[in-house]
Formats: sequence, C-alpha cells, structure tokens
Amino acid sequence: MNEEKIDIIIIDDDPMSGELTKDLLKDDGWKVLLVDDSMKAIEEIKKYRPKLVISDIMMPGINGMEICKRIKTNPEIKNTKVIILSGKSYESEKQRALMLGADHFIGKPYDVETFSKTIKKILEGENRTPPPPPAMARKEQKELTNENTEIEQSSIRLSVYGLRGLGNKLPTTNSEFGRQTVSSMIEIRKSVLILDAGTGICDIGEYLVSKNYYKNIWIFITHFHLDNIMGLPYFKPFFNEGYIINIVGPNDPEKSLKEMIKNSLYSSFSPAPAAPKSKINIYEVLEENYSISDEIKMATMYSNHPTTTMIYLFSINGFKIAYAPDSEIWEESTAFQDYNERFGKFTSKFDLLIHDSYYDAEDYKEKNHKGHSSFDILCGFAKKNQIKNIIPVNLNPFYEDGRIINMIKSGQEKLKDDPTKIIVLKEKENITFSAKPA
Repeated sequence: MNEEKIDIIIIDDDPMSGELTKDLLKDDGWKVLLVDDSMKAIEEIKKYRPKLVISDIMMPGINGMEICKRIKTNPEIKNTKVIILSGKSYESEKQRALMLGADHFIGKPYDVETFSKTIKKILEGENRTPPPPPAMARKEQKELTNENTEIEQSSIRLSVYGLRGLGNKLPTTNSEFGRQTVSSMIEIRKSVLILDAGTGICDIGEYLVSKNYYKNIWIFITHFHLDNIMGLPYFKPFFNEGYIINIVGPNDPEKSLKEMIKNSLYSSFSPAPAAPKSKINIYEVLEENYSISDEIKMATMYSNHPTTTMIYLFSINGFKIAYAPDSEIWEESTAFQDYNERFGKFTSKFDLLIHDSYYDAEDYKEKNHKGHSSFDILCGFAKKNQIKNIIPVNLNPFYEDGRIINMIKSGQEKLKDDPTKIIVLKEKENITFSAKPA
C-alpha cells in the first residue's frame, strides 16, 4: 500500500466538474486525488485506501454504479464510504445506488455552499442515507378499515381479472375472455387474497384503492415466469401509504422471491412509477402447512411445471380452494402418474379447483409434457377426485373465442352425468360462494 495519505478519491471524467469538486474539498483540508479514467479507479482505491470515494455515474469504461458495487463487494475495500455524485438524479437511480451500497447520493449541480458540510458529516460517521421516505398520506384519504361491508360474513367472492397466458407476440383481436395475463382475487369480509400478479393485477389494484376496504393485502405468486409477475410494478396499493402488502412465493435456485420483488419494484430496470410507500412483508414458502389468519389456512405443494412452481390450497372457513394456474396433469395412459395421484390426494373433494387449461385435446397431442394441461384431462381429473367445481384459467393466448368455447363444450360433455361443474368466468367477472364461518 502506498504510504501517501489520500482521504478522498474523486472519479469523474468531466475535468470541469472533477476539478471543482477536488478544489472545494482541498480547501477544506482534505487530501484529494482526482481519477479521470474509470478503468483505473479500483486499482487506485486499492493503492491509496481512501476514507471516501466520490464517483460520477456516466463515464467511459466502468460506470459509477459498477464501481460502487465492486467496492462494496470487495473484502479489501468494502468499508470505504461511497458517494454517487451525478446529474442522473432520477429517483430510481438514487434507489439503485443505495441498494448497491452507496452511503449517499448527491445530484448535480450540487450546492457549493453545503457540499463540503455534507462530505464532512459522512466522513465523520453520519449514518448511511436511507431510501427516500414515503410522502405523507393525503388528509382526505379514507381510513383503511380492513373490512369489506359489501360481502356477507359467510360469503367468499372470487373475481377473475386475468385469464390468459403470455405468447411470443401481442394479440391483435379482441376477446370476450379478455387478454390480461393471470391474476384473480378472493375476497371475504375481512381479508383479500390475490392469486398471481399478471397484468390483471393492475385492475385489482385500481379496485382496492378506490374502495379502501382492505389495509392488509396478500399476494400469492406461484412462480416467476413473466406472465405471472409482470403486473406487479403497476399494483397501485404499493404506492399508497397505509397498506400492508404480504407477498408469498417460492424460492427458485436461480432467483429468490426477495430478488424477484427487488427487481420488480426497486431496480432501475423496473417500470414502477416510484418507490413503494406501503409496508411490504415477504414470505418464502416450502411445501408445508401455513396459517394466514383465523379464517384462512393454507397448504402448498410443488407443481408439475418448469421452474419452482407452487400450488396453493386454501381452506377459508372450511371452504376449500386449490389454485394451480401452471400445472400439467398427465394423461391417464402415461407412466408418469405420481403427480396426478399426489395432487389428487391434496385436492380430493375440494369445493373449487382453479386450474391451468392451456390446451384443448387436439393441441395437447402435439404439445404434451410442456408444463401445461389439456382441459379435457383436467375435467377427467376433477371427476376422478370428486372436485365440486373447476374454473379454467391460463387460457392459451393464441386461442380465439370460438376455440375456447369448443374446448369448454368438450369438457362439459366429459362431465355430462357428473356432479363436477365447470364455471366459466370471463375477465372481470365474479362468483360468490357460501361458507359457514368458523
């Protein structure tokens, strides 16, 4: 290590800005080194071991965010304080800098009168800057009561806001079944459960904010494929103070639930309009039994679908609902029956199964073992396991209405003399079930 003492290293390729910052700090008695080549920055930091690094973001070579990340993940220099100093002062960039470990973010042009004082405070041990605080709630905002008085005490209302899967291109035709990707909502008087966060969750968010019934919101993510999470950054309650949002989901070896949420809501790649203001709780689940509230119990099981995918099995005041929007039930002729048998034991005599219905019988012949079910096979499974009602979801994005209607008719024919009923809900339609309160 070089014996020359350097207190602060400035990394800035702009000579005017860099020299101004250097002169201000030198006038305050700090020993300062200006590095105008970002490619040499880490080498110089290791050589001089400064107390503080001040870096611009946009520079040729390595940008300031990457320099910050390298400093904070390198055991030799990770205790070096870092300030990001940049004209790229978007809120998302500030959040990103803090997530990468920066101790402070200062926008350019900065206030020359207060700049040195800010640097002194940070060098003297002022705590790392927290993410920007949420804005104050508006006075006219209704108090969130966490009770939907529109719903009877014994009622369970299911609303479907997104039914479709995601194709490789956007459809150009309208559909009576809608075009939003998977997201549904279960409401009881004092609780709301959201099933997946496809684009349908955007309208769910609008509804919840307009009604102000529920303070405590539960979102259940089955897996991290894009069509199941792409609406998350647009869910309005995230950006309203007073909500508590509980996000439940699996951990995938490639990406944890926490990482998925971070990328969706806080990353500079996120399309979220601002940083969330609500309180967010994250619950990573395994195949196990859980209690959501006195009225709601939940079990989980892993689904037969590519990537780590959950099936959620709810008991709401004794009314049993299974949610499996991405699940391939095997045809009877296949040797792979373990999944069917296990899933059947979990869902036997359930009141409702909301299930993957991606293929009709003809399509499934060519596209089986891809991770999605044939509606005909689903109907046979429901019949065998004495499931009372089934709702088809995750409809093929390329199927026009006529093909979907024919697929459902085929399933109805299969169940013609059976008590199992097919309930067809189109986008923004709902149905109310009755359950005896616990």
